[in-house]
Amino acid sequence: MITIQIDENDGALLAVSFPHDPIGNHLIGQVPGRRWSYSRRCWVVPNTRESVVKLGQLFGKDYCRFDEAVVRFYKPAATPVEVEQATNPVWPPKSRQQARKLFRYVPPVREYDQHPVIVAVTEVLRVQNYSYKTFKNYKQALITLIRYIGNKPIEEVTKGQYQKYLLFLIEKKGLSSATLNVHINAWKFYQEKVLLRDKEVYDVPYPRQAVKLPTVYSIAEVKAIFNATTSLKYRTLFKLVYATGLRLSEVAALRLTDIDRVRRLINVRGGKGKKDRIVMFSEKLETNIDEYLSRYKPKTYLFEEAETKEPLAKRAIQQVYSDAVMHARINKRGGIHTLRHSFATHLLEVGTDIRYIQQLLGHESILTTMRYTHVTADKISALKSPLDNL
Repeated sequence: MITIQIDENDGALLAVSFPHDPIGNHLIGQVPGRRWSYSRRCWVVPNTRESVVKLGQLFGKDYCRFDEAVVRFYKPAATPVEVEQATNPVWPPKSRQQARKLFRYVPPVREYDQHPVIVAVTEVLRVQNYSYKTFKNYKQALITLIRYIGNKPIEEVTKGQYQKYLLFLIEKKGLSSATLNVHINAWKFYQEKVLLRDKEVYDVPYPRQAVKLPTVYSIAEVKAIFNATTSLKYRTLFKLVYATGLRLSEVAALRLTDIDRVRRLINVRGGKGKKDRIVMFSEKLETNIDEYLSRYKPKTYLFEEAETKEPLAKRAIQQVYSDAVMHARINKRGGIHTLRHSFATHLLEVGTDIRYIQQLLGHESILTTMRYTHVTADKISALKSPLDNL
């Protein structure tokens, strides 16, 4: 896929970028006035309708990803749906999608929906108002256990037998410590909340988890991601995540009424653990959102689908973000949650009290927030290495 944007340094040019490809280089050579820019590390062509049409003809419209400014300049009457299709085309193209159907699109098996254990756990989870994600994870974990033990009733599984099952998950299934904890929590929930057994009967030591530092972007990398995002809608969404530290599910569910312009706050309702909190609403973010609202005019949710008016699908947000990181030529691993990590780390680096950051992120424990103290670059980079004394 190629990305076509108005050049930052010269509005009379279009910047055209795509992965290194001899065929692509041959095709773009047919565009009049094209040249390679060593400073920009991409091709530049004249910013004319003829260039846009020629690029579409050479590469195919399904393979072209246009910046929203280009779309609105050459097609002012474009509908929101048409803008979305041009700035974030379906990938792979429909012609390639129809060629083969991936296994993950096969409908899930429902054979265990009526299993007594699944029914009992589902009822308790719903009564106690657990999230859908917890319900989904616990259900899958218990189904795995039911398949493992076969015809044996799950309530007869002893502590020793369950520990052998955990070894099976580690050695045969290759599950990580985090996934293993989900299985343990599901089993403990069934024992304690459904069977009402004493805790010491089914207590299992939790596996040790690797201590990993969160990935953090530099200021320049954050700017590069914003510049590589061709859609104003998604660029505004990414800026909001970086400006407030919201989680993906929280920003997707944000409503227009959650923005309090008078108090300069954003109300986050039903966050992780079904907890509400407030975050700041900066002047710069307000400017970005006002520009976005003037073009898209959402009805209920701040970021909604152009056709259905429903919240943006989280998977769609992740896909667009992944594309933006790739086009920004950033090699650090991580998804949109990395913007949240960067938000917290950059606040620490400018001296913000960690207790405020804890509240902004919605962390229940200060220990969760303190992991960002290990990645603040300003303090570490200022330390003197022993090599300097040689």
